[in-house]
Amino acid sequence: MTLLRTIVFWLLNHPQHVLIVFLALTALLVWTKKKWRRKQPYLPWILALGFVGYVFVFIRFYDRIDLLRPVLRNATAETLSETAIADDQIYCFGIDVSQYQGSINWDEVLLTKHPLRFAIARATMGTDGLDPQFAANWQALERVGLQRGAYHYYRPFQNSTEQAQNFIQQVRLSKGDFPPVLDVEKMSPFGAENLRKGVQNWLRIVGQHYHCKPIVYTGRFFYERYLKGSIDGYPLWVASYGPHHKVEHLPWTFYQFSEKMVVHGINTYVDGNFFQGSLTKLRNFGL
Repeated sequence: MTLLRTIVFWLLNHPQHVLIVFLALTALLVWTKKKWRRKQPYLPWILALGFVGYVFVFIRFYDRIDLLRPVLRNATAETLSETAIADDQIYCFGIDVSQYQGSINWDEVLLTKHPLRFAIARATMGTDGLDPQFAANWQALERVGLQRGAYHYYRPFQNSTEQAQNFIQQVRLSKGDFPPVLDVEKMSPFGAENLRKGVQNWLRIVGQHYHCKPIVYTGRFFYERYLKGSIDGYPLWVASYGPHHKVEHLPWTFYQFSEKMVVHGINTYVDGNFFQGSLTKLRNFGL
């Protein structure tokens, strides 16, 4: 049953392959019509019904028609108002997850009404921490076809080089994945300058390894007070809850606007994020 579900979700996420098969079967029927049109005249109808059925399921899968939605384990009403501005032209919507969301049913997540385009999972923490849900989330994101990313939670009282190596050892990025993310939220007990040097060192080591510029996640207040000017040139993922105008002056690429989103398939609150740009730009932002 699991294999069948995997095949079905793969077909729904790769309609181009299904279209090629239908076109090939149509061409075959046209080419061999003398052999079947008298004894098996129903073959074109079977093919047509199969195609219509696939289109019907595809629309149900991507447009989330309420009447056809399966019963989900998480029956809590989804929070949808915040994602109304995610139009895949100016903003794209995504979530970030960690062990605090527990075991996630990503097949159900795909059925959410939110226009979900990406998910970023916590991978590592400090010099030796590994998020216990990372492996499951990382594999599931690849299976269901969501654009994915991985982040490291920075511990400012630990060695930044060892933290970079921890992330590198645990995370293998593939084509299309987001650049690595550094989550910086806490001040160093050794002062702001030490924090900035450690962050820059992590970004340099990880950037050289993956041949890209990592993303920096931080809070709006923390960025303006401690990091502004020290991470210029790196994509900024800023967290700020409340009115959206609070981040209008910031050069953000990702914007975490809520920590209390309700999404089917996830049994706790989850963070909601916008990517600034079109869906095409989002796809091209990957490695």
